[in-house]
Amino acid sequence: MFQSAAHPGPAGDRLWGETLRAFGRPVAVLARPRPGWRRTVGRGSADGHLQRLDLAYGAEHTVGVQVTTQRRLPEHVRVFSTLEPDALLSEFLFQHSSPDGPVCPPWVLTSGPGHLVVDGTGVEAQRLAYGDHLVSLAVVGEETVAVVSAAALHDEAVHLTFDTTALQA
Repeated sequence: MFQSAAHPGPAGDRLWGETLRAFGRPVAVLARPRPGWRRTVGRGSADGHLQRLDLAYGAEHTVGVQVTTQRRLPEHVRVFSTLEPDALLSEFLFQHSSPDGPVCPPWVLTSGPGHLVVDGTGVEAQRLAYGDHLVSLAVVGEETVAVVSAAALHDEAVHLTFDTTALQA
């Protein structure tokens, strides 16, 4: 896991570039992170293959939004994970939701239609809510993309763009 500015400078962030190259696919990022927000990057692997990137956005010691991109693994890989909205929401609440420590609520989830806006195009998504936290998840191209946030941030958090800078080299 490492931190960088939400929008790296023109020279780019070396670790971010290396992570994008290792991932080898477009990665969903917030289209318009709030000024002052930092991005923490978490990596998830399956059977030795980088499969998932979790981008947590926030200021100081709080995280307001997490954007997760998961790619398909090569067919010969027999061990893999899937993104499940309830698990993503549970992880987010446990890890990020309160400066006082993890929130472990009784799970009463509501589901319904949601959306993501990726590079200006609306995409239908599955949406789950628990209290004042939401997750929206959709398959976009070959990637599965999820946004988890407090409800107050969700309308702006679903606006994403794909970072493909490392793929253009």
